[in-house]
Amino acid sequence: MRRLACAAITVVLGLGGTALAAVQTVAVVHSASATFGPKHTIVVRATVDLPNSCWSNPRFAAPARGVQPDEDGVVQIRIVADSREAPGVMCSMIFRPAVVVPALRWAYHHAHGLRAVRLIGSRTPLVAALANEGAPGS
Repeated sequence: MRRLACAAITVVLGLGGTALAAVQTVAVVHSASATFGPKHTIVVRATVDLPNSCWSNPRFAAPARGVQPDEDGVVQIRIVADSREAPGVMCSMIFRPAVVVPALRWAYHHAHGLRAVRLIGSRTPLVAALANEGAPGS
C-alpha cells in the first residue's frame, strides 16, 4: 500500500507545474576551435546562444567510440543543452548570447585523415579545423 501511495505522489509531482528537462540540440553555434592535445586527445571548445531561461547546461555530445572522419576528414559533434520548454511552461525571455560550452576532451584512436570537426547546431553548424596539423594521428 505504501508503494502505491509513493508512486501516486511521484506521478502527481511529475505532472505538476514543473516540466522535466529534455536534451535538445542548441540552435546557434557562434565560435569553435579544435586542437590536438597530449596522448591522442582533441580539445574542442565552442560558444552558443541560449534563447531563454528554460535552456541550461550546454555540452558536447561526444562522438561514438571508433567514429571515422568522412571523405573530407571531418567528424560531426552535436552540441546539446537541457530544455524545459513545453506547452504551459513560462520561460523568461532572457537571451544569453555566447555562452561558453565546457571543453570536450575527446580521445581519438585510428581516426586517420582527421582534419576538422563540424559542431552541429540545429540552425548553424560550424566547422573548426584542427590546429597543430603535424601532430601524430593527423
